[in-house]
Amino acid sequence: MASEEGTDGVRVANAPTHRRASVHLLVALLALALIVVGFYAVRTLTLFVSPMLFLAAVFLEAVAVIIFVFAVVRALTLPGKVLRSLGTSAWEGLASNAYVVRQRTSDAAGMRWLRGRFRRDSPAGIWLTGTVAIAAWPLVSFLGVAFTVATGGALTRVDERIANLMPAVRTPGETAFFTAATMLVNWQALTFLTLAAAAMLWWERRRFLAVVVVGAVVGQELLATVVKLLVGRHRPDASLALLDVGTLGFPSGHAVRVTVVYGLLAYLLVKAYRTTVARTLVVAGYLVVVLLVAMSRVYLGVHFVSDVWGGVLLGAAFLTAVVGFLEIAARFPIVRHERRAGSAGRAFAVVPAIGIVFAVVTAPLLIHPHEHPGEPTSQQLPALDAASFSRLPLYSETLTGDHMEPANFIFVGTEDQLVGAFEGAGWARADRSTFANTLQAFAVGIQGGQYASAPVTPAFMAGEPETVAFQKATASNSLRQRHHTRIWRTDYAAPGGRPIWEATASFDDGIEFAGAAKVPTHHIDPNIDAERAFIIGTLGYPERLVPLTHPQMGHNGSGDEFFTDGKAQLVVLR
Repeated sequence: MASEEGTDGVRVANAPTHRRASVHLLVALLALALIVVGFYAVRTLTLFVSPMLFLAAVFLEAVAVIIFVFAVVRALTLPGKVLRSLGTSAWEGLASNAYVVRQRTSDAAGMRWLRGRFRRDSPAGIWLTGTVAIAAWPLVSFLGVAFTVATGGALTRVDERIANLMPAVRTPGETAFFTAATMLVNWQALTFLTLAAAAMLWWERRRFLAVVVVGAVVGQELLATVVKLLVGRHRPDASLALLDVGTLGFPSGHAVRVTVVYGLLAYLLVKAYRTTVARTLVVAGYLVVVLLVAMSRVYLGVHFVSDVWGGVLLGAAFLTAVVGFLEIAARFPIVRHERRAGSAGRAFAVVPAIGIVFAVVTAPLLIHPHEHPGEPTSQQLPALDAASFSRLPLYSETLTGDHMEPANFIFVGTEDQLVGAFEGAGWARADRSTFANTLQAFAVGIQGGQYASAPVTPAFMAGEPETVAFQKATASNSLRQRHHTRIWRTDYAAPGGRPIWEATASFDDGIEFAGAAKVPTHHIDPNIDAERAFIIGTLGYPERLVPLTHPQMGHNGSGDEFFTDGKAQLVVLR
């Protein structure tokens, strides 16, 4: 039996509808689990800063929240007949309220305007109201990001540090991958994709949609350009980038493009396909494309994180407006149009497919990433004393720029001398924090094994990541315990011209679950002065302490306490 008659005369939803509601509830539970895992991942990757993993975790966390909300709403609305009956009864009761009746029948201009916003028989009614309401969220969020960028808020400090970290984590394979990803909406691929979509829609006699697609592509380009000119934010320094690009960066034009253009194609495919599986695959594919393009712009060093996030938000607001316009046009036809019979609409899936193939094939031919090494500059200190050292940056920093341990080493010498001193004393140079190295360190750490050259968690000083890091195993020969130091090359030189380096050092005495999210990380011995003494002893240099800060207690990025006398060991390398 498809449905049953209730005792009160209300026909309850049929079994398939209940099954669909159960499926959506299951999806909601899975999304909730992903939200929890995503929160854990974001907090973990904030500490173990692997930029690509961190950005992916943040994006996927946002996607999981959207899926959760959508699935809950769908699960609640699918058993529609009962809920609609209850909703109708509640609405009728509200409509018969004397106060509501007076307001609904009022001739005041404001009430007439408000009633018009909820009419179902007008294009300026409920459909336009819904479009504006939905578009408002990404638009307001975009304005918030733009305000933060314009006023130099906390997000800009994260921007600077991630941009400075990028050159240290790149690999040839990842560079080729993200070059292909960024090609997905380069102007050549965008032109090809737009022409292919318009031609397919024109052939299907959906000419109104063809015009809308072309108009949306042109419109989003104009919008992104105008906003860039208004905000006037410059891109990361050219020495950090692998591509030659223009000067203005907020919002990312590529992020706006991929959100709008691929979003519009995804919308048309969702309308063409009727099965939940097909629609889910379309939406999932769209989100993956947006993620890859957004990450590629940060990886290639041509945009800050806030540039691409702002671009996605602005693109989402514009896409909502376009989709809302199409939904209104479908209910209140602007022009009469037909399309060919059969499944021609589903064949539209070939358009994004050939667009992606075009990007992958042509990326190595049209995009040639290359480094733009900057010229190092340095200011010479008058002497190697406390007064001169006060000009140096004094503290290591977290990703957000908060102070951590003060520097407790000052080295004077070339990089070759520095590396030679540590490696000659049995220290291993830490690998870079690439995607593969970070995953390997996680795996080895969990298993309790040894990875002698494991990457250290990147830290910052004056916004720059460490130049080099060294570590030394203990008798336990495990990654869980290690001596380690991070060293930064400063913008200063000693009398005579040799570079000055600053370093922090600490001893990892085990693994802990730190922070509110209880993420696994190394726990440091709070006596960082003891580690300073250990290092100078292994290097074989005499003790030469100079006051740099002041005696203090504090916390590192994962919340571990430390204490120090505020002095730094001066080492003039031989």
